[in-house]
Amino acid sequence: MQAASDEPALRQRLNEISEVASQAVEEVRQIINNLRPYQLGRLGLTQAIRAIVNRATENSSILFASHVDDIDSFFDKDAEIHIYRIVQEAVNNILKHSQATEATVVVKMNSDCVSISIRDNGKGFELGTLDFASAAGPGHGLSSIAERVRILGGKWELDSAPAQGTRLTIEIPKPVVRQ
Repeated sequence: MQAASDEPALRQRLNEISEVASQAVEEVRQIINNLRPYQLGRLGLTQAIRAIVNRATENSSILFASHVDDIDSFFDKDAEIHIYRIVQEAVNNILKHSQATEATVVVKMNSDCVSISIRDNGKGFELGTLDFASAAGPGHGLSSIAERVRILGGKWELDSAPAQGTRLTIEIPKPVVRQ
């Protein structure tokens, strides 16, 4: 594109190609994001979440600790995908952005909900900078987590401050079992 800067028609065509390619990449990301991860079918939700944490530990210098209660068979397949992707995105955010040395993932089964707590001791950030309504708001990851929690009828809270790490707390109601 730099060599084409002298030729407006060629530059416009290259811009159009770039836009179409970017759109195609985004569509592929969405398709992949919505696919059922093979780990869920092979391992079940509980072990799949443990595998996310284990992979993060093996592939980074961050020391991850975890406790994951058995939450298999409480949720339908769609809800399992959302829960898996929430944990996956939160762990990826720690790996990419936190500069943490330690992190914890806790998934607890309570009488009426599943609670997920994901914390790190990283650099944190100013929560006041988050604006979910604007295009300049949080990254795709936090927006995706928020949307998935909403779809599941849950609640979430994000707590962070510069140099204080980050804590994400989520409560997802257990589905009502119909007999």
